[in-house]
Amino acid sequence: MKLDFINNPKITIIKIIAIAFVTVVYSFGGIILSAIANKYMINMFYDRTNEELEKKSTFQHLGETTVILALLGIIAYIGKNILQEIPFPLEGIDNFEYMNLKEVSSGALILWILLNYSPILANKIKIIRSRLHLLI
Repeated sequence: MKLDFINNPKITIIKIIAIAFVTVVYSFGGIILSAIANKYMINMFYDRTNEELEKKSTFQHLGETTVILALLGIIAYIGKNILQEIPFPLEGIDNFEYMNLKEVSSGALILWILLNYSPILANKIKIIRSRLHLLI
């Protein structure tokens, strides 16, 4: 499905609206999922004190980061499948199929939000980078 405004302006406008719709839905969904994940799922990996932080080895931080990334990937996948079920109001107009948009079938936006709005993950990455910087 290409943007062809000259030959079919109506379908092009519907597609642009659909992209805006999926962006807003997936963004808010990602923000909500991020809050839930940070509070209930990956909070166990939060180092509350510098003593806790220093006590863990670099490999333990790497392992915890791996688990966090895996959990966020699974959450993004589940979230995408749930959010895809929200109906697009202009579905079917001029034979427009909302599910054919690549933006709808991709959970990349949700995953990006989950990765960027996780202070626990950001802290883990900061710790690993500083420790690896000392080694290199």
